[in-house]
Amino acid sequence: MRSWLDRLFRPFEGAREPLAPAVFRVAFFVGLGLHFAPSLLQFDESFSPGALRTDEWSHWLHVALARLPHGVMRAWAIVTVLACVTAALGLATRASAIVAAAGCYAFASFNGLPVQTLAIVNAWAILILWMICGGGAAALSLDAAIARARGRTAVRAEPRLLSSLVLFQVLLAVFFSGIEKLLAGWPRTNEMHVVLSYPRGFIVRDWVAQAGWLHSVGVGRALSWLTLAVELAAPPLLLVRRARVYALVAYEIFFLGIIAMLEVPPLFYFMFAFGALLALDDRQVAAMRRYTVRSEK
Repeated sequence: MRSWLDRLFRPFEGAREPLAPAVFRVAFFVGLGLHFAPSLLQFDESFSPGALRTDEWSHWLHVALARLPHGVMRAWAIVTVLACVTAALGLATRASAIVAAAGCYAFASFNGLPVQTLAIVNAWAILILWMICGGGAAALSLDAAIARARGRTAVRAEPRLLSSLVLFQVLLAVFFSGIEKLLAGWPRTNEMHVVLSYPRGFIVRDWVAQAGWLHSVGVGRALSWLTLAVELAAPPLLLVRRARVYALVAYEIFFLGIIAMLEVPPLFYFMFAFGALLALDDRQVAAMRRYTVRSEK
């Protein structure tokens, strides 16, 4: 029993190389900033007293924030954007994540209309993990640069807990997205054909609306099956070392295809595409580093 439990919890214990978590940190908080910054910086259009607002998350915040002075709300919006920037830069990352999470959740509750998307559910979960676990700033960060400038030894490893929990959060979301599609009868209903047939300016990119070959029933059915195959197979295969690289390539191409064909928020791509990189173990990351160095030479 103890040996079985040890194997079960091993991915969440010990230490790992810091590069992959750092890359995800940059990508995630850049995506979060890109998602919220347009409405927070153009504040009056989304959050002025006369703006059209929707109650999406906390009803209490939706009502309570309307009583705060407009100047206070505007200052809070600027602080929220700055917190996303400092978190991406790796400066006081846990504190930055706490400030960013509080601000983003509050403004999404105050008016969900400019920021509401399915991907934001996973963003809340990841922000909570960052607030609790900390980490992700041992590389590619101002904190690491400041530590080196003060003569401290560079951190060569960091706890696995944050990166493993984030990885499982991302993979479970993708896998159960496939399960939901399967239960909804995707292979039978050819939903991708329906989606790709939408008119220009609605969900699909302009080039997709103009590409007649993408509107055929056969292409739609093939893409429906491909979507199911990647969402159901890639997450478990990313946890198997021998299949990991192949599953990762298929997974990344899949998400590149989504962002290229559909008008989804940048947060969706930055969170899910870069989240899968956390599946790479230390030897695989080291191999990628060596390959990068050889390519630069």
